[in-house]
Amino acid sequence: MPRKAKEKAKVYFPGLHGLRFFAAMLVVFSHIELMKDYHGYPNLYVSNLAVYESGRMGVTLFFVLSGFLISYLLLTEKKVSGTISIRKFYGRRILRIWPLYYLLVVITFIVMPRIGFFALPKYSEAMPGNFLYTFPLYVLLLPQLALSIFEPVPFAEPLWSIGVEEQFYLLWPVLMKYVRRFLALSIGIILGALVLKQIVFLFAEANRASPNLKYWNYLLNYLYFTRIECMAVGGLGAWLVFAQVKRVLNVIFHPLFQLLVFAFTIYLLITESYKPVYNYVVYAICFCAIIINVAANPRPLIRIENRLFIFLGNISFSIYMFHEIVIKATMQSLVRMWGVNFNGVASNLALYTLSIAGTLAISAIAYYSFEKPFLRLKSSYAVVESGQDLIEKGAPLVPTKSVA
Repeated sequence: MPRKAKEKAKVYFPGLHGLRFFAAMLVVFSHIELMKDYHGYPNLYVSNLAVYESGRMGVTLFFVLSGFLISYLLLTEKKVSGTISIRKFYGRRILRIWPLYYLLVVITFIVMPRIGFFALPKYSEAMPGNFLYTFPLYVLLLPQLALSIFEPVPFAEPLWSIGVEEQFYLLWPVLMKYVRRFLALSIGIILGALVLKQIVFLFAEANRASPNLKYWNYLLNYLYFTRIECMAVGGLGAWLVFAQVKRVLNVIFHPLFQLLVFAFTIYLLITESYKPVYNYVVYAICFCAIIINVAANPRPLIRIENRLFIFLGNISFSIYMFHEIVIKATMQSLVRMWGVNFNGVASNLALYTLSIAGTLAISAIAYYSFEKPFLRLKSSYAVVESGQDLIEKGAPLVPTKSVA
């Protein structure tokens, strides 16, 4: 029997805040090295493929987390209310994502180009010529298309993954509302995306000598960025937990499996083999197994749920959005004050310490002064209460059990 309309189901998964922060820090680490590369300083971004891919791995973890949590919330909503409110879902996503997204669009397209201190070699020069193409694409939530065709817009790079998620959010609740077999839906999207990528790759290979190759490359880049299959992997993990598929969960929860998946994931992150990566599904599956264990296993090997991680997870969206600006400001200040070229331990330690500390400070300010008012409005659209909504209300953070 569906619950009464006035009653709201509650969903809280411990550990997701910590995973969000870990994903954000992978991106920060990678982009510190990327920023050094932009300025011609010694860096690991070019010389070490694991560092080159670390930011992409962090984003992939974000995608799987999003797919897992959003899918579980929608499965719960459909169970307790009998349907999915598309209007309320869009309202929640708009209030969660758009304010910070469009704030960064304004900052990177309008404000930063007027401040010489933040100029990036090559990319700042290319920006005015591409403005009439890139700015509308960013406004229309198609930043990954802009990044597939044009030079990166300084400090707007993080927005590409937000655009990917917004496109996923546009379709996913509609599909979940009207497609009865969620398992078939998730597997179909995963396989369909993999097949499509492979077909486009083969066509691009066949057109290597053709003047049309650049258009195939644009499409390859777009598909590379648009990792809907990774979010569907997260959705598949949510279904396993929601439906309490014991045979599979017992394997995932087994201590030996946990050790193996953690060890294999760490190996995949630190090795230079099999990189650069075009298809991230193997990584997505590993991340999904970790998410299931951290969030839903009653006896996880690793627990990352405490006040500190809740705080860091809350500000992780701002960390992701503002870190490049802080890294650039830190680097520029160190160069101007001490003339460093980041080829020694002391200068790199200063760069990392100040960049991370500054990013955390700016992100905390942004969260409490800018994000939080919109998050309060977002809770009014909630059919299922979750995460920060429960924290704000002081509700007991009871780990979620299946409502199936």
